[in-house]
Amino acid sequence: MMLQKSRIASIDAWRIPTISEKETWDSESSPWPTIPINFLIKVTLESGECGVGEVSSQLWYLNETPEQILSAIRQYDSALRGIDATNLSVCHELMLKCYAGGAPGARSARSGVDMALWDLTGKLVGMPVYKLMGGGHSGGIPVMFCTYQDSAELVSRDCKKAIDEGYQAIKVKVGDKLLSAGWSYGNLVSEAEKLAAALEVIPSNIMVDADANQAWWNAGATISTLRPLSKYRNLSIEQPLGYDDITGSAHVRNTAGIPVILDESVWSAEAMVQIVQAQACDRIVCKLNRLGGLFEARKVIAICEAAGIGVSVDTAPFTLLGDTAVFHTAASCRTVFPVDEGHLSMVHVAGDSPFTGGVEIKQGFASLGEEPGLGVEVDWEIVKTWQT
Repeated sequence: MMLQKSRIASIDAWRIPTISEKETWDSESSPWPTIPINFLIKVTLESGECGVGEVSSQLWYLNETPEQILSAIRQYDSALRGIDATNLSVCHELMLKCYAGGAPGARSARSGVDMALWDLTGKLVGMPVYKLMGGGHSGGIPVMFCTYQDSAELVSRDCKKAIDEGYQAIKVKVGDKLLSAGWSYGNLVSEAEKLAAALEVIPSNIMVDADANQAWWNAGATISTLRPLSKYRNLSIEQPLGYDDITGSAHVRNTAGIPVILDESVWSAEAMVQIVQAQACDRIVCKLNRLGGLFEARKVIAICEAAGIGVSVDTAPFTLLGDTAVFHTAASCRTVFPVDEGHLSMVHVAGDSPFTGGVEIKQGFASLGEEPGLGVEVDWEIVKTWQT
């Protein structure tokens, strides 16, 4: 039965004016984009109640332009008017029928609307989103430090600093040189040396995720590079091969002696089933914007938990709004792995931020409140100054 006055009246979007910064991004050799694409989404009911969500995308990574995202949101606005906002299954079915239901990609716009629907439903029933998702651990969520540095010396320095600050997990980017300069054995060795330098200074009780971002490319070269590092029991390798090379990932997992994490390969619940069948990984990275929102993320998390596969939820280049939704998702997991903080310092709102409340992060741990929905308040006077 439809909750009283829960029919959708409109879906609106505003481009969030963002400033992005990260170590090494000012280098000409950096492969990373400097302007992520962010939108604030507002779903308003006929009763006037509203929920908010955020779109976060990157042109080269998720194959979306700002114009494309806005076009999708306009179609969702038309398709969902008069629909029960609390019926997430129907809302997703209608969104997929009008845009991006036939192939991977173009999921960020849907994820922003989905986030707003969860926020709205939580407000209607008086419950925080993580409890709507099944409940879990809302306090003491560990945060993973991430270094993008391009030399062994700087990586070692960053890792020592993270250890001193109390982080219990560290991610080391080991694909940037290969992504920017192209694959060569010399560049692969350079990335491996950077990782080895990190492992030398990181205690064995601290998790280390080596994120190759698909750049190691070749299964044989990946295995030979990882074998000398298999003595480090705290090390895992993240997405060394292409997103669609599930067979190669399974081969690396079975041969290298190091746990495998898949990130870019995980774009739907159906894709996750294929990964489980291939026994291709030990853990995944769950990105809300690539999956199409929390609704699909919960399906993926359930599959992983049934199969004994860990789930690391990733912040992606969000502002406080999207980051808070990420931590609600992480809190709903049975086993809460550290949430990658690499994007937390990546995007800032230019000028005054309209967002307050939400997730709080102190000394390497995050906590959520008990406010209904996501728990993020929006100053709409500031939003009015943004370009629609």
